[in-house]
Amino acid sequence: MPIPEPYKSILESNIGLVKSDSDVKAFVEKCFSDLLVKLGKNLGFQSRAKKTGDMFELLFDYLMEHKYKVKFSKCVPIKKACMLGSGALDFGIMKNGKLLCGIEAKGSAEVVDGIRLPRPALKRTDTMKKAISQAYQFKRVFPKTPFYIVTNVKPKNGNAECMMNLAEGDIVDKFIDITNPKELQEFLNKVKPLM
Repeated sequence: MPIPEPYKSILESNIGLVKSDSDVKAFVEKCFSDLLVKLGKNLGFQSRAKKTGDMFELLFDYLMEHKYKVKFSKCVPIKKACMLGSGALDFGIMKNGKLLCGIEAKGSAEVVDGIRLPRPALKRTDTMKKAISQAYQFKRVFPKTPFYIVTNVKPKNGNAECMMNLAEGDIVDKFIDITNPKELQEFLNKVKPLM
């Protein structure tokens, strides 16, 4: 499926920022900043959250494909796990019709109109719960298949961090902050051999 505007032009104009793993954070932030400028200031919270969530999924996929040569299957339906339609698996690695890895993407802008948001991405407990729910559904059907949650913001305290720590190593193999070069490389070292 082609990338819709304004996302496509934003991704194309910013991918050149990524010369190394340490540049991913600047790429992510610039994509969000450009998106919010294009959308204007009259967005409510729900609309902004949806648009920036879409941006994160698209920028993650675009980055993986264009800079790291990793191509995922997108919107993978898994009927047995009740993961259909808008609840489908965000990304998967498929080989010979077999699902080898599942990935949920949960990211968002950290700054809006110059104001640092208090709970972006996985710092929000409702967002963390959605991500963990996807992991639960996935692991009920594929208990031995790796499942990763990728983000640009991980919680460092509170209930969201507690939930993340409970899930990681259990139903979530690893939470990955793609803007952290070490975590990004760890993720790539896990998924590239599956391709």
